[in-house]
Formats: sequence, structure tokens, C-alpha cells
Amino acid sequence: MMDVTEIDFLEAHWDNTVDDVTLSQICNDIENENTAVEKLEDLSLSQVMDMYEVNAEMDKMIDTPGSFDLMEVEITPENVIEQLEKALDSLHTSRYSFVDDASVGTLIKSTESKNTRKNTNWSIATFNDWRGERMMKTNCAIPELLNFTAMDINQWLSKFAIETRRKDGKPYPPRTLYILCVGLLRCLRENGVNLNFLDERDSRFYEFRRALSARMIELTAQGVGTTTKQAEPISKETEKHLWDKGLLGKTTAKSMTNTMFYYNSKLFGLRGVDEHKHLNTDQFDLGVDQRGKYITFNGRASKTYKGGLNQRHLSAKNIKHYFQNDELYEIYEYYFQLVGSLKGNCFYRRPLDSKNGVKFGEQPIGVNKLSSIMKTMCADAGVEGYFTNHSGKRTCATTLYQAGIPEQEIMYRTGHRSVESVRKYKRAADDMLKDISNVLEPEAIPVKKMRCETVTSPSVTSENETDVISNINIPCGAHSNFSGCVFHFGTQK
Repeated sequence: MMDVTEIDFLEAHWDNTVDDVTLSQICNDIENENTAVEKLEDLSLSQVMDMYEVNAEMDKMIDTPGSFDLMEVEITPENVIEQLEKALDSLHTSRYSFVDDASVGTLIKSTESKNTRKNTNWSIATFNDWRGERMMKTNCAIPELLNFTAMDINQWLSKFAIETRRKDGKPYPPRTLYILCVGLLRCLRENGVNLNFLDERDSRFYEFRRALSARMIELTAQGVGTTTKQAEPISKETEKHLWDKGLLGKTTAKSMTNTMFYYNSKLFGLRGVDEHKHLNTDQFDLGVDQRGKYITFNGRASKTYKGGLNQRHLSAKNIKHYFQNDELYEIYEYYFQLVGSLKGNCFYRRPLDSKNGVKFGEQPIGVNKLSSIMKTMCADAGVEGYFTNHSGKRTCATTLYQAGIPEQEIMYRTGHRSVESVRKYKRAADDMLKDISNVLEPEAIPVKKMRCETVTSPSVTSENETDVISNINIPCGAHSNFSGCVFHFGTQK
């Protein structure tokens, strides 16, 4: 039997004006109700009240599912058991999810780009390798990177920027050298060392920046890193050739995979691998309105949009594309029917070789296979050139640029955040390059024509002419010197 004295504390929290129901009446009903004791088991009413104290002010501001407030419902001897049962059920759920320090670190690392981590590790390994070899060969003492001071950065990091080389002994290109220094700076920040030696406003590292800039200028003058190999866009002729070859279309599972990958890149400006790898079918919607058939794509996190603190004013892609080609719409519709029946919502599934129509397996396409789709497709079609998965996104930017679409709209499709970035992806058409070349070159190179005259003379050679011809091989003027003379040759009429 419960002791009424255990709930005396409720006098401080109970509202005595609630329908004139006194605390003693409720407690008497609880004690007289045998079922109440059976259902409360070993949990006293005081324990329940301790975990669910009334906070009317917070309840007005926040409506949290699963919360229990005694002030929300009229408490009577008839419903007090029901209300306490709700309180007991709510004990097993929590509004908050508590984490420890290790979980915080794991979350931060999980959002970091793998390429960024790889670059940081490579920068540290390169610096430590240079540091060890220099100390061994020159008997100098170089502090560890995390122990560097501003003076050490000007002294040793300047030498590192000039002396570091690739494993084959060749110098790093200027851009790679800068990325190497960025990786070292990232390492310092991660370990709480606040020495931003790349900040132009910090005059402490002026000497280092001068040395780094001078080395980059020297490498550029030597022709190191002046040419970059970029993926080529797919031209209209090449795209038609891929359709004619059956590498694009819906005849086989492989051709449908190629079609989905290429047009996801071209229509929505998806990046080479990362955006395709995490693509889900629930990010797409097919529909029809008064303008025709369309497909919508709702983007998520990508290289240019992470959704973090510094990008709170940005938003993910939300593109609506109207189809001019009904066949492409039907391919998308057919593909969603095929993969929609499989478990999960992964977009790219392993194509199966089946004689009974187009089929896909439940297993997603691997990263290695996904990263070589464009290269393999163009190679199978016999198309020469340098084609990678970036060719799809470059095709998107180039096609829009050649059609005269404003750069802002191009950036909206491709996801670029700056004009400079999108301009790197654009490329002039071959016809445009031909027109530019024709404009710059002269229409015709002027050639000085020789004056030709027809000499009518008798066929019989005169005696004087015979003497001249016979003496043509005799050295003339062997000991003569002519300077500033003008010679006129003509035919005597």
C-alpha cells in the first residue's frame, strides 16, 4: 500500500483551482483502487512526478510528441490511472539523443571530404620526408611542423617550397606546390596552431609568401604545369554516334545505365563520381503539366554544397527539366519502373545480361565501375579523345554556353558557386574556333608577281648573242666590287 506522505511535495506544484479537485481526494482514490497498485508496480507516484514536473511556459512554446503534462488533461479519480500509464510509457522515450566526446569527433570526421583528408596526409608525409632527408644530409635541426614559430615558417617552410620535389625528382607544378602548402596549413589548424602563413594580411609571413610566389613564377617560366589535361565535352555528332551504336538507349541494361549516367550529368550537371555514387531514386520525380513532360531533381550534399555553417545562405539544387524528346522521358520512366521494384532506393544498380528483357540486380554498381562509365562508353564507340566522367558535366556547361545561355543560369544547372569556376568548364565549339581562326588570318597572303614579257625574235641566233651564250660560264668581275649600284636589264628593240 502506498504511503500518502510520499507525495506531500506535490503541494508546491499542484494547482488547487483545477475543478476543485483536492490532492487528498486524488490520493484517496488511488489508495482505494486496487488496480492502481497493480499497474504502478514498484514505481511510486513521487518518482513519476519528479520526471514530469509541470512547465507550462515551455509547453506553450514547444509541442513535443511523446511529452506528458498533467496540466493538459483534467485529473479526476476516474482517469488518474490512465494518465499515469501514459507517463510510464513516456519514460521509455526521450526527446534528446545524448552523445559523448568520441561521437562528436566521429561526426566531424564523417563530414570531411576523403580527398581533403588524403591531401592533408600527403602534405604531411611530403614535409616529413623532406625534413628527415635535409637534417640527415646537412646536419641541421628543423623543428617538427606543430612546433613551428613564425620565424621557423619564414626560414624552413620557404626552403621546403623551393627544395621539395616529386618522387621521380621532377619539380611540382605551381598549383600543386600551393596545394601542398594548404595541406600543411590545414594540419596546423586541426591541431590548434593558429599560424595562417597564407593570409596576405599577416605581415609576419611576408618572407615565406615571397619565396613561394618566386618559386611558382620560376616554375611557370620553365613551362612546368602550364598545360592541363581536361576532359573533353561530348559533341552533338558524338552523342548521335553513341545512340546509333546502341550504347545509349533502352535495348539493354548496360545501355540504360549509360543513358542514365550521361543524361544525369548533362541535364543536371552532376559531378564525375561523388554525386552519382550517393544518388537515390527518391531524388527524382516525373510529371506532366501544361508545358509538357518534365523531371525534377532535388540535390543533396555535393562538393560545392555541404550545407554547413558557412553555406547557410545557399541551398541544394532543385532543377525542373522539360523534355523535348519523348523517348528520353520514356527511358527514365522505364528505368524507374525496373529499379523501383528492387530493395532500397539506390539509383544505379548492376546491369544483368538477360535474354528475357532488361533486368537489374539489387546490388549497387561499384565505385570503380561507376567511375569509368564515360571512358568505357566512348572507347566502345571508337571515339577518339580524352573522355572521363567529367565530360558529362563539361558537356552541360559547354552546350549552354554555345547556346548563349546567361552564366547565372549555367551556374544554377552545374552547381558552380563562382563565374571563374564555370568558365573553366565551358569550351568553345569547333565551328566557333574555326570562325575565330578565319577572322584572325588574312584572307589571302599577297604574292609579288613577276612581270613576264613575250619576246618575238627570229629563231636564228645572231652572232653577238652566240658570243654571249658561249661566254656565259666565263667568270666575270672576279676582281670587281659593286656597292650601291642599280642594274637595269631590258630587251633592246
